[in-house]
Amino acid sequence: MLPDTRKFEVLRISILSHCNFACVYCAPKEKENPSSRHAHTHSLGPNQLDKNLHLLKAHIKIKEVHLTGGEPTLHKNLIELIQIVKKHNIQEIALTSNGHFQSELLKEMVSTGLTRINFSLDSMSQSVFERLSDRKIPVSHVLNQIKSAKQLGLKVKINTTVLRGLNDQEVLKLLSWCGEEGIPIRFLEFMKMGPLHEEHPSYFYSAEEIRNQILTKYRFQNYPTPPDSTAQYYITNEGYIFGMIANHTEPFCSGCNRLRMDSRGRIYGCLSDETSFEIPDTFDEIQNTLEKAMLTKKKEFTGSELSMKYIGG
Repeated sequence: MLPDTRKFEVLRISILSHCNFACVYCAPKEKENPSSRHAHTHSLGPNQLDKNLHLLKAHIKIKEVHLTGGEPTLHKNLIELIQIVKKHNIQEIALTSNGHFQSELLKEMVSTGLTRINFSLDSMSQSVFERLSDRKIPVSHVLNQIKSAKQLGLKVKINTTVLRGLNDQEVLKLLSWCGEEGIPIRFLEFMKMGPLHEEHPSYFYSAEEIRNQILTKYRFQNYPTPPDSTAQYYITNEGYIFGMIANHTEPFCSGCNRLRMDSRGRIYGCLSDETSFEIPDTFDEIQNTLEKAMLTKKKEFTGSELSMKYIGG
């Protein structure tokens, strides 16, 4: 029995540690430290994923596997990885992406077993999008990918990290676009993690500020939210659904059911703790390791200097 009222049910896997964007809150080039123990890129191999899932499933009931990165669509074996997760009878297979990939890949992922995709979309303004991502990529391409994913029958969500002075004035525009497309959007408080760990107060924009901004145009009420959800959901009078992921001001750690695996195959119990564990081969040792991972879970989010691209955003 794991020593906590909480239990691991969702496995988030950072299948690789690199990305084709250099977002200011995750991997700004001027903040990258080549001497860091996490600086070298890694990719999770199909055999290791298969082995780790087999070992973990003997101890925990995994109801969802969420593939993250880095940018998971860069993984050369992505389709095979999805097939492996499907083979282990995982009902919900999700992926988070920045949307910058070939359109044909969407169809492949759906036919292989992907059930949900979350797109990171921090701006609809081309200039702000370029500033945030440090890439000259048409934001229209990402918007078209989002529409295509919905048309293919995938469950789609949008994640927007709101940073003061950068994209905080785009909240209403993003909500309106997503609402008209019938896609839920989740606004994230900027988490005290990674390269901007020390500068966090300068960029932080709270969930209350976001809600107050939405109230200038929309009226909304609470929307049914699962107890283990990281977001608190709302619905406007127009039927637009949005959520708030407020790690700092409205922590939800008490309901966290997530276990994380990095691109080296090591597992983490908590975003706010850099302690990682290798998955052992024997039954008793695995149980002991999972108990240790559970003990790293915090009562509330405290942040970490580890970038999200290494532990899975």
